[in-house]
Amino acid sequence: MRVFASPQVYIQGFAAFQTELLCLQRLGKKALIVTDAFVMQMVGEQLVENLNRVEIESAAVLVDDSSQATFFAKTKEMIQTANYQFIIALGGGKAMDLGKMVANNNHLPVAVLPTSAATDAATSRISVIYDEAGNFVRYNFYAKNPEIVLVDTKIIFAAPQEMLVAGFADGIATYIEARSVWEDQGVNIAGAKPTLAALSLAKTCHDVLIRDIKSALRAQKDGIINAAFENVVESNILLSGLGFENGGLSLAHSFHNVIMGDCQLSVRGSHGQIVAVGLLLQLLIEKRRTEYEDYRQLFTSLKLPTTLPELNLNLSQTMIRNLAKKILLTKQAGNHLGKQVDEAKISTALTELA
Repeated sequence: MRVFASPQVYIQGFAAFQTELLCLQRLGKKALIVTDAFVMQMVGEQLVENLNRVEIESAAVLVDDSSQATFFAKTKEMIQTANYQFIIALGGGKAMDLGKMVANNNHLPVAVLPTSAATDAATSRISVIYDEAGNFVRYNFYAKNPEIVLVDTKIIFAAPQEMLVAGFADGIATYIEARSVWEDQGVNIAGAKPTLAALSLAKTCHDVLIRDIKSALRAQKDGIINAAFENVVESNILLSGLGFENGGLSLAHSFHNVIMGDCQLSVRGSHGQIVAVGLLLQLLIEKRRTEYEDYRQLFTSLKLPTTLPELNLNLSQTMIRNLAKKILLTKQAGNHLGKQVDEAKISTALTELA
């Protein structure tokens, strides 16, 4: 069965957290904001004021205050006591993942307001679950996508360039992985066949990022939001989000999830930086040597990691073989690995990246 999932509404523009908040009124007049302390200080306090101006009452709960069990108990009590009508997930990956979980657990709609373009999590009906130490555990799948995704490019512009570049790597991987799923007639992480739309969006994401990333970075450095910057933000968040959820994930994210799920490894790098190395691993395994060299050079020019040591992974051959075995097991979590992928090929590719 071919299935395509998406948020109901996506809105992106300069100062959108000031000018577009009326769109949230259809979700209710009382919102619980799920965010972290840093984002609350930088963006959240002003957002609360702006919400008041459009007659939406709000309060915030911080994801970095307590354990997850305590956090979910606290949010449940707050929602029941104050009768919050919807959730606003404000911030980066953790706030978005937990915000969607809170909404799902309490049967409430959710609006996602990302504060960087470092990941493509905002649009999906998926949360990535990590343990208290930050190790990957599993994907959580929900019945529906966020009702609204609201992106303020003024806020995104103020974030460090490294975040935009990390999102670029994640976006490039979206197409590389979706292509593998499509060519193998595989399924996406929800177990459905990809649609033509999914592959087309993933390809467009890739092509726009290759075309516009350097212009966007120059514009950000010069303090100017140009069309290229807006295009890269849309690609990182919307096109990549729709592409990965509907097109499927493969080896690049298998690599990420395995190393982030191993508490014995001291990994250094953001989600996008780790996926960049995972993408190169996938291309080596798939014997796409020319593409591997092209992307390796491009990633180097953008100061993205291209080897395992750059992620603080200095692995023995025994560790490499164990890592390869774990990567193979990610098929059970929904990642697509082609029939030609085996432990020996993964180990050989990891050795080259070491």
